Amino acid sequence: MGITEKILVDHGARKDGDGVTWFTDQDLRRLGISEALFTVMQTVQHTLRLRRSDHVVESEGRTDRWSIQDAH
Repeated sequence: MGITEKILVDHGARKDGDGVTWFTDQDLRRLGISEALFTVMQTVQHTLRLRRSDHVVESEGRTDRWSIQDAH
């Protein structure tokens, strides 16, 4: 399973009532992903855009985490 798929599965399991899941370095380690936090964010963001996904990647200016959000 690739990085984006691991992130999306985890998002599906942990998203809040607004459809948002935050990811930190600790979450990436838990998922067995060893790349840097924002490298993973860029990879996931690029992959989702290529797939024309209904998910959005957002950092909201934070440097310690980023989120996947269900687009409505």
